[in-house]
Amino acid sequence: MKTVLLAKDLKSVVLEKSSFLDREQIVVLMAATNDEILKICRTEVIDLIITQLEMPGIRSEEFFKIIRNSRELQGVSTIIICSDTLANRERCRQCSPNAVVTMPVDAALLHIKVQQFLNVEPRIRYRAALAIGIEGKFKNTPLQFWTENLSISGMLIRAEEPLMKGDGIYFSFFLPDGAHVSGYGEITRVEQRSTSPEEFLYGIKFTNIAPSVRSAIEAVVKK
Repeated sequence: MKTVLLAKDLKSVVLEKSSFLDREQIVVLMAATNDEILKICRTEVIDLIITQLEMPGIRSEEFFKIIRNSRELQGVSTIIICSDTLANRERCRQCSPNAVVTMPVDAALLHIKVQQFLNVEPRIRYRAALAIGIEGKFKNTPLQFWTENLSISGMLIRAEEPLMKGDGIYFSFFLPDGAHVSGYGEITRVEQRSTSPEEFLYGIKFTNIAPSVRSAIEAVVKK
């Protein structure tokens, strides 16, 4: 299990840009100020801090100095998100985080950095027609269900069909090499992307797939 401590004001920016953080093995905690981040770090084991340069509380330069000088915290990875100005570049240089991501956030770059610092298994962006069964009713409508991202622990799917968080699903689709993937999962995240027409993103956690299926997914993801 990995724990990410996220600046509260970055919630919409980061969670919308990186579906990587919706995984079951990642816990996301929130903090509103630098002082609160330090307080949480003293009571929780934090693997990654994603914060902003203009954070309320003590100045970020002092905040990062405390982290660097703390034996308990100096191993925590840090990402600063800020606008790209000369003044901010100098301030980031003084803070010396592990990475700086400028606004507007590049989703691919953020995804790579988070994956790098958390060392969690990779996920690929893969779109394929998907058949879904809910509550015993098989909806054989592959054009309305699509995979978006795929990992060995779950996937992100896109659909026009309104589903509910906590729903158990049966899924069936084909990998790029032609291997057939099927099994059972649970909807752990629901996000409405548009209203006209309605479109939703669903985070799916695999709950029951055959070892051979998991191996096939892992082989594709690692390519």
